Amino acid sequence: MNPTEVRAEVERNPFVPLRLHLVSGKTVELPRAGIGWMMRTAVIVLQGADRDPDGEGRYDVIALRNIERIELLGAIR
Repeated sequence: MNPTEVRAEVERNPFVPLRLHLVSGKTVELPRAGIGWMMRTAVIVLQGADRDPDGEGRYDVIALRNIERIELLGAIR
């Protein structure tokens, strides 16, 4: 996916919860700001951040080429 499009959604202010749909069929949710960070060719997403705000330092690195589309979830949480 285009880095400019992904950056616009991940860094949106005010943040809007979103779901990344991956080409593998899996989804990754970003329910609040501060969970995802843009890199040059990937997005870093904290694992379990929606359930455990303190987390354990686990994260996923999702290559932009693996993101099929972005779904905005609105203010559902």
